[in-house]
Amino acid sequence: MSNKFVMVGGGSTQSPGILEVLRQRAEELNLTELVLYDIDEERVSLLGQYTKMYYQETGSKIKVSFTTNIDEALVDADFLFMQIRPGLNRQRAIDEKICLKHGVVGQETCGLGGFSFAMRVIPAVLEIIKKVKEICPNAWILNYTNPEAILSEAIYRVFPEAKVLCICDMPISIEGAIASYFNKDLRDLTFKYFGMNHFGWWTNIIDADGTDLLPQLREDVISGKIDTLLQSNEETKEDQYWIDTYRQMISLFKRFPEYFPNCYLQYYLTPDEMVAHEDLNFTRGDYVMQGREKRIYDECRRVIDAGSAKDSSLHAGVHGNYIVDIAYAIIHNTRERFTVNQKNHGAISNFDSEAVIEVPAYVGSMGAETINIGEIPTFQKGLMEMQKAYEKMTVDAALSGSYQAALEAVLLNKTIPNYTVGKKVLDELYEVNREFWPILI
Repeated sequence: MSNKFVMVGGGSTQSPGILEVLRQRAEELNLTELVLYDIDEERVSLLGQYTKMYYQETGSKIKVSFTTNIDEALVDADFLFMQIRPGLNRQRAIDEKICLKHGVVGQETCGLGGFSFAMRVIPAVLEIIKKVKEICPNAWILNYTNPEAILSEAIYRVFPEAKVLCICDMPISIEGAIASYFNKDLRDLTFKYFGMNHFGWWTNIIDADGTDLLPQLREDVISGKIDTLLQSNEETKEDQYWIDTYRQMISLFKRFPEYFPNCYLQYYLTPDEMVAHEDLNFTRGDYVMQGREKRIYDECRRVIDAGSAKDSSLHAGVHGNYIVDIAYAIIHNTRERFTVNQKNHGAISNFDSEAVIEVPAYVGSMGAETINIGEIPTFQKGLMEMQKAYEKMTVDAALSGSYQAALEAVLLNKTIPNYTVGKKVLDELYEVNREFWPILI
């Protein structure tokens, strides 16, 4: 049996790490054909040419191609890895600046930066899944596209039977950092977690002997023994943005010590502190464009001009390994445990059964079977209910084109202080995103 993989958004600067893992693990994935698909001809051509050269010169037997024709890309596909960004990081930076100008969080998955990204990406992703159902209905879609929490709500609402797993590498990145702190192998620890994407908590960290390490982590944080965690991701561990993010995550745990927080909760529980650290004139979107984007595309051009990738290399990090591990679990029916986004269906007993949540699940050839969480406490439940209402109303706005639904979604977001600010930011975001958002009436 052979498998054809398609990288949807193959021109993304997030692709190289996944491409390296696919090359290294091709045999165990039965991977014989790889297609990079993107609507951006220049970017997919750069990464496509680079990948073909790199694979050939490292001895890979995988047939590599690239295209801007989605129908051509999807024929006989078995797996789609999807990570797209309508408007690119250019639009992200515009959104960030509008939000920060009004003193509110601009981050691309939280606050109204996330709202704007969702309004751009929901129509695009739903159109892709519609194509998949027509051309390769048996293919598995593993979605890395952000904002995952809102997008998963839209996907599972419109295509409830589609073979889609919405995943995020943030939980396993944080778990890797915690494992390193305790000098443990990540695979020897069992992490119990609940919430929604970029909005969750770890309740237990169980080692191979059955001991819960969370009380020890809590004690070390409260006593001041630890003020940050070392990151497990090679690309981000020297990035000041992520250094600050991990330090703030520990600070948040110190203030809310019951459960260990996902780092993105800082945007909701301490938005004033997050905004205070931001530079209105040089946002995260600007940083990515001038950093990772420039570095990767320049390297592609250099290799193409030289006609050889022999002196080039790709790094296989957490981002690439996680999505490939899940594909491997589906192919070989390993029923390994991963954190995924799925409809609740009673996993959290005192939360909306139809809501998409992020929890551990066993993944195999049938997809993901979520693990029972039981009841969650009032504080976390209250935060989740407000956030889930915001996510659902954002999907309503994207699908219906209702301005009123969009405004109500905005006012449900915890980062927005009042109607006046919310409406101003919404209207300005709409004005600069008319090319990408649905028409709002």
